Amino acid sequence: MGSIESRIRKAVMPFLADNDCRLWDVVFEKEGAYHYLRVLFDCSDGALDMDTCERLTRPLNELIDAEKIEQIDIVEVGSPGITRRLRHAEHFEQCTGKRVRVLKRADNGKTETLLGVLQGFNEQDKSVKINEESILLKKCLRVTLEEREEQMQ
Repeated sequence: MGSIESRIRKAVMPFLADNDCRLWDVVFEKEGAYHYLRVLFDCSDGALDMDTCERLTRPLNELIDAEKIEQIDIVEVGSPGITRRLRHAEHFEQCTGKRVRVLKRADNGKTETLLGVLQGFNEQDKSVKINEESILLKKCLRVTLEEREEQMQ
């Protein structure tokens, strides 16, 4: 049957493509007492606005409802935003050369933040290279794009 994320991804991708949008991510996670399903997408021309989100929300909700997944409490549909989270190989490949922020678990158990340029993704050992440092993804708590700082400079 597949994971919830993969089922929803498969259900919504054709609809988004038909509407000149591309799926960025599907995230199913628990926050507090609720299970959230987030469907995050961009328009092909880069102009995702509130009108587009509003126009696509009802049909996307219908596609999600058709999957009959009882664990979902709240569905959010929208843009991944400027500081979009990088989770999949295609995210790292698309964002190579861009500035990212990595929240990672250090060897001493504490968390560290690293800002730098994403130099690449190694599929074989599931690691990212930030500046000159290779970091295993399993040590990364969160990797986000940091385009805001580039735009401000």
